[in-house]
Amino acid sequence: MKNLKYVLTAVICLSFASCDQQKNKESESLVETEGSTQTEPFNLAKLKAGQNINDILKSAGATAKEAVRTGEVTLIGNEKLAFASKELLHFNGIDLEGKNNKNTNKVILHFGKVDQEIGPLANEKEDELGMYQLDIYTEQEKTALLESLNKTLQKPSFDTIREGFESEVKDNEIIRTHNKLRQEVAIWRSKDMLYYYCETKIDNRPDEYRCNLFVFRNKEWKDLLKGSGYPDLDKISAN
Repeated sequence: MKNLKYVLTAVICLSFASCDQQKNKESESLVETEGSTQTEPFNLAKLKAGQNINDILKSAGATAKEAVRTGEVTLIGNEKLAFASKELLHFNGIDLEGKNNKNTNKVILHFGKVDQEIGPLANEKEDELGMYQLDIYTEQEKTALLESLNKTLQKPSFDTIREGFESEVKDNEIIRTHNKLRQEVAIWRSKDMLYYYCETKIDNRPDEYRCNLFVFRNKEWKDLLKGSGYPDLDKISAN
């Protein structure tokens, strides 16, 4: 009888131990799930206009405090956050992090902030992504980005190479310099999104080399870029 008692006691103890271990595992799993903000690698190529900026940052495991530039407002009333971290500089599995002697690669998220007194200036909506922008200053990352665009979006709707001379403003006049300027432009449309790519090279100024990619949907962004001096935006229509 005593032996049976000891056996039952041992079985009960083992049962409690097993239950405790299971509860611990469940608790650990719950903590990991609740603390996770990123269920899969962040991919800029999946961003769409209209997404909430807070959801985008959460999916990348980032916060606005980590931005390299904050509080800036575009000409159409939107705010923007710029990031140089590898967590956000991913495009279809490509790591776009890098820098040259003068500049650092960045992604810039333009999102709506509506003034309660003035109202929307150009159809922006509170905290909604209007456009994202890539500023790439390194050749290797530029090449990888362009190859990815050509592979995933196929043939551009428009592409061209422009050659001329750099201009500068002096005493309110536009003056042509002796520096040769070369720009490669490509535009893709994927469903309702536009991808505008512009690569700029200037002779004798290698640190000024840059590649820009702007991804947007609405016409106000097209007009903003056109007003900023980017060429060939009239070659394709926006919503």
